[in-house]
Amino acid sequence: MSVIVIDDRGRIVIPSKLRKRLKLKRGDAFIIAELKDDLIVLKRVDVEKMLRDIAEEVAKAGLEIREIERGIEEEANRLAKEKIRN
Repeated sequence: MSVIVIDDRGRIVIPSKLRKRLKLKRGDAFIIAELKDDLIVLKRVDVEKMLRDIAEEVAKAGLEIREIERGIEEEANRLAKEKIRN
């Protein structure tokens, strides 16, 4: 276990031994989640794989991207109107 410090720009350096063991490299993407109190978790995500998986599921379902975009836009507009009313 290592003690690390946040720098003046809010960055945290992951110790090199851990980066090597986990095969982390520059540009890797992470999701950060606050679990409770002082506990946070970093989860590495492969954005390209996630997009490929989504595209594959869309193709399997026989959906059209334009149709999905239209549905998202309609839902966003509905939510915006609802929020304005409240």
